[in-house]
Amino acid sequence: MLVLLTLLFSSLRDDFALGKLNNLIYDFTMAAAIPQAAPPDIVIVAIDDYSIANLGFWPWRRISHAQLLGRLEQARAVGIDLVFQEPNPAYPDDDLALSKAIRHHGRVVLPLIYDVQRDAVHTAIPMLSKAAKASGYINIEPDPDGVVRRVALQRITPSDRVLPHFTIAMLLTGDDTDLALQALSASKTDTPHIPFLGRSGHFQIVPYFNVLNGDIPPSFFKDKYVLVGSWGSGLGDTFPTPLSKAGMSSMSGVEILANTLQAVRSNQWIRTPPAWLIALASCLPVLLACQVLIYLSPRATLLSLIGLVIAILLVNWIAMHGFNLWIPPLASLITILLAYPLWHWRSQEAALNQVTEELNKLQLEYPDVRTALNERLSGLSARNLPHRLTQLHTSIDLLRQAQTKREETLRFISHDMRAPQNSILALTSLQRQDDSKLAPDQFLHKMEGYVEQTLELVDNFISLARAEAMEMVLSPLALSDLLADCMDDAWASASKRSISLNLNDSELVWVNGNAPMLRRAFTNLIQNAIKYGPDGNQIDIDLILDKKTVQVLVRDQGWGIPVENQATIFEPYHRAHENAAGAPSGSGLGLAFVKTVINKHGGDIVLDSTNEQGCTFIVSLTTIAISDED
Repeated sequence: MLVLLTLLFSSLRDDFALGKLNNLIYDFTMAAAIPQAAPPDIVIVAIDDYSIANLGFWPWRRISHAQLLGRLEQARAVGIDLVFQEPNPAYPDDDLALSKAIRHHGRVVLPLIYDVQRDAVHTAIPMLSKAAKASGYINIEPDPDGVVRRVALQRITPSDRVLPHFTIAMLLTGDDTDLALQALSASKTDTPHIPFLGRSGHFQIVPYFNVLNGDIPPSFFKDKYVLVGSWGSGLGDTFPTPLSKAGMSSMSGVEILANTLQAVRSNQWIRTPPAWLIALASCLPVLLACQVLIYLSPRATLLSLIGLVIAILLVNWIAMHGFNLWIPPLASLITILLAYPLWHWRSQEAALNQVTEELNKLQLEYPDVRTALNERLSGLSARNLPHRLTQLHTSIDLLRQAQTKREETLRFISHDMRAPQNSILALTSLQRQDDSKLAPDQFLHKMEGYVEQTLELVDNFISLARAEAMEMVLSPLALSDLLADCMDDAWASASKRSISLNLNDSELVWVNGNAPMLRRAFTNLIQNAIKYGPDGNQIDIDLILDKKTVQVLVRDQGWGIPVENQATIFEPYHRAHENAAGAPSGSGLGLAFVKTVINKHGGDIVLDSTNEQGCTFIVSLTTIAISDED
């Protein structure tokens, strides 16, 4: 089931909230890296606030751009990230001067803007576009969350016009034709992710004014790719990138072009594997998680699953920065986070199935009441009618007892067993919600409590059923020694609450009994006294011998039992303090088990109690005489 969930999440990795979460993990992984060195042969001439302060308000006259190109004669290629869509009627000679400067330089690339809705391409005015060596589109297409992560190196319009990217046009202009063709060939099947080298301002940046003013010698630009674009805070050409998610500033469009240009030149893109490979990679850690769930303890399982989540993120980081691969990890992460509560749910189902099997075994131990009734009714005659009527009443009593047991069993399964399971389901549902999620240790503690409650219910139910069904095999045993063993069993629980256990036995007393069943019955009485008693109190166990009978008194200083509840206290599923605030948890089967065991030994148990003044349980058993030779 976990593998199927993984495959489902993997197929939806780009849809709905899964796509947003995968993008967040991508941004975190991208930002968690040491910045790489910027290439020395890519330079940005920035139209920054400093240049605007010296040259005046933007936009500047185009004669300034013509003069700038004169300073960039030695550049390998110049890409101007400015769109000159309309002529400047105020200074018509500026357009002519700029076109002459572009033509004279011979290695200038101008941008295109592709209008997707109208299927239209917006270029510079004809005078300038004809003068340029090449042109390429500069559309920046963010993901649905507004972050720039990918780039398409070419676009084919509905009219079958092929538009190369601006950086491809720059490589072709700079005589790096092989690199341009290689990049185009590798990006035909997908839209690769941009491997940003560092945060904003990572590339070489020189102010437009300094270049125009001659402060930077023309030789500085020799054989370099030069990008001219806006960098000013008020020009608005900035976009969030994966690095912006880490608290860094947005990146200007011209620097995004610089990162793309370097990726095209090195052909080092971050690519996503095929869907089948992503699904396979997502399933591998889930299969490992399944093995962890099977073979480790619950606490070790929780720690291992947390470690597995960290390992997935670490491997993903290595894949991105070491092998330029991006494998969306959210499918495996979600499945592993769901694995723990799902495993607990399945464990509870297994516990319920075990209870069902035990019930089936118990049914085999009882005679078939309906069959017995039919056999007893067959052959009924007048000559033995009184005897047959007695048998009939006996059979009806058996049938009523079986019906009562059936109703008690159904109540146990439908109510008592369902309660902790419903609590577990509610807890896992809350754990899936961010606003109500518990801390891992707190979640584990609550889950373990419900599991222990279920196991206690199952154990008490099966013990009671076996006590009612089995034939007691009795043998002589020393009652004092057995009670001492019971106190040893309860010592740990009593010590935690500083409760002292005192056994007052005047002489050795022997009874005929089943040691395991009697030991469990008396231990149950002592544990009840511990559970309902205050910290630091004392529990006394007295043996009183009266001719052929011995009485065992278990006396505590606890809550006591109200008079109205004493008549039903030994019946299954009845608890005296079930609705009391702060009452300990229980199944209501413990005292029923004790009474069943004592009655099977031919004894009796009674209660002497006053509310809030403690309880005294008095168990009466028949003694036997053991000679010294025995």
